[in-house]
Amino acid sequence: MKKVIITISRQFGSNGQEIGRQLAEYLDIGYYNKEIMKQIAADLRIDLKFFSEGNRNESGLYTVSGFTSWSKMTELSVNSQIFDKASAFIQEIAKRESAVIVGRCADYILKEYENCISVFCYSDLEDRIRWSIDEYHASVKKARKIVLEQDQKRANFYEFYTNRHWGDAKNYDLMINTSRLSTKEVVELIAAIYDQKMGIKQFKGAFQNQYIDQKIDTTQHLMEE
Repeated sequence: MKKVIITISRQFGSNGQEIGRQLAEYLDIGYYNKEIMKQIAADLRIDLKFFSEGNRNESGLYTVSGFTSWSKMTELSVNSQIFDKASAFIQEIAKRESAVIVGRCADYILKEYENCISVFCYSDLEDRIRWSIDEYHASVKKARKIVLEQDQKRANFYEFYTNRHWGDAKNYDLMINTSRLSTKEVVELIAAIYDQKMGIKQFKGAFQNQYIDQKIDTTQHLMEE
């Protein structure tokens, strides 16, 4: 059976994570986000806290400070080891099942994979600031700083490992402004593309040519008159 992977990259606060979760539920396929890092943490026998957003430096790399098991290793070597493991895990998912994968440079890792739909979710800055205010109970100034800093970390991480620009339209199949569409609309939009990839015939459009014969008969009748 054909397997289709949907990768979702997203600006901070653009609702991409929730869209991915609801999409996987809607399509009844696998969902991978933090699950990837949980698997890596188990493989490497390290505390899952290592992968928290607060443990990233300005380059978007995880810091080894405070983690004695890796105190003798450089951040670059540790992060490269993690990226390699995540890449292998993502490639294994693609071989095994249809799934939604959020983040982790999955669009780049699966760039040669034919049955992949790569999506980038973005939204208006003011909407993302309002989300951050609600999420972190922060002031407008603090919320704005959180959004911009997290975006920069994601961009730095992505660009470090892919040598491509994060959020550049040419790197993705679909760019979606989640300020303009509801979560339900986005889920249904991506699901329709998934169905096309899977070769599933949708009911809508099944009768799109039903009036052609009638139209031809009517036209001929008018000409005869």
